[in-house]
Amino acid sequence: MGTALSTGAVVAISFNCIIALLILILFHILCKACRTPSCPKKSPASDADETRNEEKYLLQP
Repeated sequence: MGTALSTGAVVAISFNCIIALLILILFHILCKACRTPSCPKKSPASDADETRNEEKYLLQP
């Protein structure tokens, strides 16, 4: 019973490890992006405008 891996199996395992590493890096970047606010803090005057804009899209009964 041979326990040696063929060259193709070693290449496939290596390739899968690289892909797994890239996926982990992608998730790390996505998590950092989701935690970062996309726009700076707004002034109180613009908060009123934002509320008015949100009300515009609410469904009416």
